[in-house]
Amino acid sequence: MAIKWNDLKHKSSPAIRASLKREADAELERIGFHKLRQARQQTQVAIAERLNIAQGAVSRMEKQSDFLLSTLREYVGALGGQLELRVVFPDGDFVIETLAPAAKKRPSRGRSAGLGAAAKVR
Repeated sequence: MAIKWNDLKHKSSPAIRASLKREADAELERIGFHKLRQARQQTQVAIAERLNIAQGAVSRMEKQSDFLLSTLREYVGALGGQLELRVVFPDGDFVIETLAPAAKKRPSRGRSAGLGAAAKVR
């Protein structure tokens, strides 16, 4: 049975959630999407053209600390990359495969609906 995000999210105290948000914001600032774009030698205008949005929207996107994974996937795709979400446990890593665009998804064959169907061990 799947666990709803809201049920899981509210099990953490507000102090822990605030601390995690500060850490995530600091990490995003450290990495910075603009640095990713600059490392790929791309301009905001070029990214905007590929995403069919205004340059200002790319600027705002690069300053955000919280957005949809689909938005991140599109941004990374516009840079020529592919987004991969990896979950790390002490006993192994799992790549979440559900980030692939709908057109590229392949039906699972004979796999259970559990973790194995959504992730693969790396």
